[in-house]
Amino acid sequence: MTKNQKILLLLSIVNLALIFLFPPYDDNSINHNGIGIFAGFLFAFGHKSQNVVVNSSFLYLEVTVVIINLCVLWLLTIENARRNQGKRINFRNASIVLVVLNLIGVLLFPPFEYISHMTKAVIPTFEGFYFIFAHPPYRAIVTPLLYIEVFVILINGCLLLLVFKGNKSEVYTAEDSLNYAAKLRSQKNQR
Repeated sequence: MTKNQKILLLLSIVNLALIFLFPPYDDNSINHNGIGIFAGFLFAFGHKSQNVVVNSSFLYLEVTVVIINLCVLWLLTIENARRNQGKRINFRNASIVLVVLNLIGVLLFPPFEYISHMTKAVIPTFEGFYFIFAHPPYRAIVTPLLYIEVFVILINGCLLLLVFKGNKSEVYTAEDSLNYAAKLRSQKNQR
């Protein structure tokens, strides 16, 4: 494991620890339809009322985003080790930065709806995007729309990575790898 990969792994573990220490909670006391409204990110081991439950779908979404970011950045560290280090900023790295910034924006400003309009319908109502830490009262996060936003951003990010995959000369085939391994063996035997 390289130094960059160790740093990525450590940062991901710290992010996951923070996510599980301060999970998103829903408050079921206001709405009696069995659908809770977003109560905020509360300390997992702190005192909470009986009506407050963990919003598991939002928690899973946070964990998924951290793991996907780890996987994409891990693959980029492997790829950067193969490429020459002369070109630090390219379209591929810029697209990764763009995807990460979009994901942060989506999670900081999720879609909300009035709790009075909440139903268990497949197509939810939608009121607007509000800052996650300062949304108006009596609003709930529309998790189906949030999932759609995140998946569209991730799909677009994957398409950008494919579009900016680099020159044909930078793509290695199995034959290139075998030739390189044979060359290394012959150099080792000559010593």
